[in-house]
Amino acid sequence: ISVYWVALILRTRAAWAVKGVLAAGCCAILMLGGCESGTITGQEQTCRSSGGLFAVEEISCTGSVDGVRGSPHLTIVEADGELDGSYRLDAAITVARGTAKAHVTDADGGQAGGEVAPGRPLQITAVVEPVDEEEIDVALKVVGKEVRDLRYEAILVRQD
Repeated sequence: ISVYWVALILRTRAAWAVKGVLAAGCCAILMLGGCESGTITGQEQTCRSSGGLFAVEEISCTGSVDGVRGSPHLTIVEADGELDGSYRLDAAITVARGTAKAHVTDADGGQAGGEVAPGRPLQITAVVEPVDEEEIDVALKVVGKEVRDLRYEAILVRQD
């Protein structure tokens, strides 16, 4: 074996080692960040809001999703303006096929939610303080392969 081939082999192994370290670092960052991933297909939503000049007082939304896989976040309330302060969330979620766990993060940092399955709707009631100033998301985790025909109704009312 010539010196050229030895140098090429060592350079290739070093490059793979660096790539491995970078890949492991990226995976660690994603796990520490708590990133969830999944897909939502066929989402439709309608929202109505009422309120004063400076703040949204109440928003009601209804929506549907054709399919859910993995662990995505589903926006169940979307405001035209900024959401500021505490709001009471009342949400009902149903599915035609499959099972999923669903929760929101409440104002105290806890989780409100449970499991939804065909014939077993999920009711979520919690006081929330929106992190994103214009929407409220539900964290979903599909149990099994897929959830089909998910439907939801949500009402968000400003707390004084």
